[in-house]
Amino acid sequence: MGERREDLTATLEAYYRGCGWKVQRADDGTVRADGTGGVTWIGLAVVPDDLADGMFEARVRELADVRMPGGGERCPFELLPAEECSGEVRSLLERLRLRDRVSVYSLA
Repeated sequence: MGERREDLTATLEAYYRGCGWKVQRADDGTVRADGTGGVTWIGLAVVPDDLADGMFEARVRELADVRMPGGGERCPFELLPAEECSGEVRSLLERLRLRDRVSVYSLA
C-alpha cells in the first residue's frame, strides 16, 4: 500500500473509531465499521492511480451495492480521495449516477 493511500486509510479508520465504532480493514482495501443499529459503513481511500485503473469503476459500482447482512439496505459507502483527484472522483460518481449513494469526504 502506498504511503498516500495508507495515510488516507488511517484517516478513515480514525474517523470511524472516533464515532465509537468497531473498525477493521478488509482484504479488499476498504475500511469497514460497525455503526449503531447494525449499520456497516464502508470507507475507501482513493489516490490518482485508482482512477487510471480500468477496474476502478466496476469496483466502485460493486461497493456501492453492498448490502447489510440479511439482504437489507445498502451499506453506506464513503470515499476519501487524495486532494489532487477529488474533482475527478466527484465527476466519476456523477457519470456513474452514484452521487446519491456514495459520499465523498475531503481532508480539512
